[in-house]
Amino acid sequence: MSFEYYYITVVSLVIFVVALLIGLIMNNRYYKAISEALTQVKEVESRGPLATMSGDFEVLMCPRCGYSKTIPYRVGDYVGKVVDEACPNDGEKLIVHAIYSSRPAEQYS
Repeated sequence: MSFEYYYITVVSLVIFVVALLIGLIMNNRYYKAISEALTQVKEVESRGPLATMSGDFEVLMCPRCGYSKTIPYRVGDYVGKVVDEACPNDGEKLIVHAIYSSRPAEQYS
């Protein structure tokens, strides 16, 4: 075996070990962040299936005829989600078209 083969093998192993350590460290950080976020979502959902956050709204739109309506934001909804509500004009399922907040943006200094 040549020197280059051993050199490439050692460098590859070092890179693999460093990547593994970085993955383990980041996994722990992300696990904490994700578990905190899920805990907050579970608390909001425990208040009721249609729990809302004050000041947040979403626009539902019919993809066929363009009918739209604004409702309070529901936890778990996202832009593009097909909801169970039907359009009163043609019976097509509505899609979340936009989500926005009516609260003023916080000022950062």
